[in-house]
Amino acid sequence: MEPTLFWILAGLSVVSGVIAVTRRNPLSSALALAIALVAVAGLFAMLDAHLLFILQILVYAGAIVVLIVFVIMMLNLGPEDLEPMRIQPLKFGLAALVSAAACGGTLLWIRDMPSLSAPVTPGFGTASEVSKVLFGPMLLGFEIVGLILLVGILGAVVLAKKED
Repeated sequence: MEPTLFWILAGLSVVSGVIAVTRRNPLSSALALAIALVAVAGLFAMLDAHLLFILQILVYAGAIVVLIVFVIMMLNLGPEDLEPMRIQPLKFGLAALVSAAACGGTLLWIRDMPSLSAPVTPGFGTASEVSKVLFGPMLLGFEIVGLILLVGILGAVVLAKKED
């Protein structure tokens, strides 16, 4: 059952990720992104990384997707606004070709890495292990991400505020 569930969740995340970047309607793209993030959360749950599972649901599938939907609604784009944004077939084909080459190159590069064959450590994804990494060597990056999110929230408030 576990390998079957893995392939279902992995396939769902890939298919909904592709849908998220190929749809013209921003709301359907945001919904597909939310489905992809929930599928990735399911993969974390299969690894017994319960903290990462909860963080994935709350932070990404919850807060980030809500922020994206808020921006989409604030833009108030109609069908006539979306028509000029249509992807030309030549650009789409070129982007797909470059993406496929990049994916193939990445797969060839990581194929022989020893970390892929190593089993997951017993404490992977627990609160103590994540906090050791976040508040140890990654503390500066963690603080910078917090500042970037704060600036994004302030920017959204300033853009949403109507002048009197």
